[in-house]
Amino acid sequence: MFIKDLANLTLMFDLLDEFEFQIRWSSVKLINQLILNQSEQLQDKVLQIPRGVSRIIDLLSDSREIIRNDAILILNNLTKTNANIQKIIAFESGFDRIMEIIEGEGSVLDGGVIVEDCFNLLLNLLQKNYSNQSFFKEANYIKKICKYFELSGSDDSATNWTQQKTTNLSLLLRLIQCLVAPNNQQQIIIDCQKAYNHFGLLHRLCVLLTWPGVPSDLLSQAICTVGEVIRGNEANQLLFSTVMMQSNPPRPIITILLLSMINEKQPFHLRSSILYCFECFLYKNEEKKAQVIETLLPKETGGISDINTGQILCTGLFAPNDFVSNWLCAVALAHTISNSNTLKEQLLRVQLAINTQDKIQAVSLLQQCMNILSESSNNTINYQFQSKISILMLISTWLSGCPAAVNVFLSNEQNIPYLISQASATDTEEKSLIMQGVSSFCLGLSMLYNSEQIDAFTAEKLKDIIMKRIGIEQFEQKLEYISQHEAYTKTLKQPKFAFISVKPNDLLFDYEFTRLYKSNETLVINLLKNKKKEERRDSNCSTDSRVSLDQQNALIINQYKQLIREQDAKIKEQQQLNQTLTKTCSQLQVNMQELMAKSGRSSPPEKLQYETRINQLEVKCNLLEEKCAEQEDELCKLQREKGIFEETINNLKTMDKNTEVLELRFENSQLKSELSQINQDQENLLTLLQEMEDKLKNYKKLLKQHGEGVSDDEDESDEIEPNKINQSDDSCEKNQDIPNNIHSIIDSKDTSSNESNLLLNNNYMNESSEADNSASSFDQFKIESQPLAIPTGENVDLVTSDVKPFNFLQYFNKPIQSEQFIHNQKKPSGDELDLM
Repeated sequence: MFIKDLANLTLMFDLLDEFEFQIRWSSVKLINQLILNQSEQLQDKVLQIPRGVSRIIDLLSDSREIIRNDAILILNNLTKTNANIQKIIAFESGFDRIMEIIEGEGSVLDGGVIVEDCFNLLLNLLQKNYSNQSFFKEANYIKKICKYFELSGSDDSATNWTQQKTTNLSLLLRLIQCLVAPNNQQQIIIDCQKAYNHFGLLHRLCVLLTWPGVPSDLLSQAICTVGEVIRGNEANQLLFSTVMMQSNPPRPIITILLLSMINEKQPFHLRSSILYCFECFLYKNEEKKAQVIETLLPKETGGISDINTGQILCTGLFAPNDFVSNWLCAVALAHTISNSNTLKEQLLRVQLAINTQDKIQAVSLLQQCMNILSESSNNTINYQFQSKISILMLISTWLSGCPAAVNVFLSNEQNIPYLISQASATDTEEKSLIMQGVSSFCLGLSMLYNSEQIDAFTAEKLKDIIMKRIGIEQFEQKLEYISQHEAYTKTLKQPKFAFISVKPNDLLFDYEFTRLYKSNETLVINLLKNKKKEERRDSNCSTDSRVSLDQQNALIINQYKQLIREQDAKIKEQQQLNQTLTKTCSQLQVNMQELMAKSGRSSPPEKLQYETRINQLEVKCNLLEEKCAEQEDELCKLQREKGIFEETINNLKTMDKNTEVLELRFENSQLKSELSQINQDQENLLTLLQEMEDKLKNYKKLLKQHGEGVSDDEDESDEIEPNKINQSDDSCEKNQDIPNNIHSIIDSKDTSSNESNLLLNNNYMNESSEADNSASSFDQFKIESQPLAIPTGENVDLVTSDVKPFNFLQYFNKPIQSEQFIHNQKKPSGDELDLM
């Protein structure tokens, strides 16, 4: 009764101008109580009072804290649902005054409940209010909230996380998230993401992730906030990928987060938030997706590499007795290859080393997924229901739009019988029905994207199998059960992360899988009902019952184009109906106002009649408004579906070009590798030839020194001074240099030049026997060793440390030459030529 009279409220707001404490404080408390009890009615009344909102904003500057704090509570209650009051506060310098209070109360870490109320007020002003968000961004208020993350400003910030500090920081993270939420306007998201990077807020958020002692709830929220800040922004994603954790050795922060995701000891909300951050990291980032798949591919060089993203995902995907890790890793891999046939084909090359019966076998990743499903069905491995569903979702994403993956899948004769056995089950339990529906979907994708290259499982043969073993009506019912399931409906309505708000045991579907299911379910059913049959037969006949990838893409593009045309027609109809309803609603409002004007001048019976008519018109007007809102929602839904179809068409058109480019690049790399190997072999042969020629020259010189004859044509390039031989005609005794022992052939390398010197040491030992009656005695002599320089053109070790010295006598082609050389040498009896 009190607020129905506007004069009462006007008088009460006039008392706010009084500076007297008792008067102003009493008026503030009364207004606060009225708002708590009649919030919506008072919000409309405040807008009718002159300067009603401005007077409350002025109370924020009151030096008396009790009045200021109550004013904050009043504004919190006024701004929860009223967008007009939110705009008035924003353009009345409300942001400045609220931030001044936050800074005066000790900011985030040291502030109390007043800071909490201020952040709640900021959230009320910004959430779902795009004009306030634009004003907040353009006025550079984002720069002001960056300093709230100065964690080093407090001595106990790293160890003492009080409840109030955690609450304040949580509200600040929500404030950051509301500006970059996926359901926001796209331009606001892009601008705010750039501002977060420019003013260093993203860097501070990454520091918060590495800060010790952060509570798990707050850390989960911080991870989700980082994910939304980097979602779809290439610069922010690049910055996030360069952040390193302080570990031994230092690793990228995304690797540490994924290790925490597959750790079953971590709380579920933390693990699910890491998955959401990883999805945001890969969103619209084909380069990062390719890098993740590359970590799984076989490497040319062996050796143990550091742990990487692909290894973590595969470890979690097949972790026994941990269905949460199975589900999270399967969804992460599905997001990695979604909407990219190139990555799906690359993932087919992944080989896993599986230990079976004390033997290690190489199994493809796709086949290992099917092995896990079949073995878990036989109770040989303990995998829970959520694990099976997640693997089937990954396989469905893998098969969708990728004929190459379908061919590999069908090449194993055990895969289709397993899907048939699951889809044809008759159990009525909820989990069994879900398994039947998802298995039927995988079977339908194998038929829809079949390239007819596997003769045993062509599209027509698969259709016959379904008709005989399951039945088309039963098959359609199993597919419809999934689309009508409550979990499917909830997930499809929450594009952000539906799984983070559920319990671990309730994990079922991922948002991307629900989109995939929705877009392909109708196509599978139409194919089974012989719709588009003539188009498919014409396509098959043109290639002798083998549908090429181009024709398959053309068929899918035509289907999508037809759907887009239908959606355009529906959109036009909805727009026309919306305009008609709007005009009708306006006309009804005019009639209602006329009736209300007439009712004031009419007699009581006529007035009652007019009031009845007015009520009827109001009900009809409300119904029309609700129907108009429903039409607008349907219009938005159709526009989103149209965008999805157009994006799919673009992906299919670019698929062939990308495949051809990859093939050419692969051939180019192979040719370059072969050319490099040929050049290396040629250089090695030339080097070896030069070494052999140099060794031959040295051995010729040695032979000349020891008196062996060498032809002139072989000695053209040799210049060496022969040793002087003293001969006596009277005694017929010859004093010549005869080696008793050749101890070693030593290889040495001069590192200061480009020449390799082969040093041959010939040590002639003196074996003098003082026999007076001996007619033949030799004088003591010794020949100094001389190095022979052999230029090779480069520093090359002619004899390595692990190779025996070269035996120059073995260089002769014929053994008789070696015997002649030894026979011609005159040596004392009992001595032998020692070759090393």
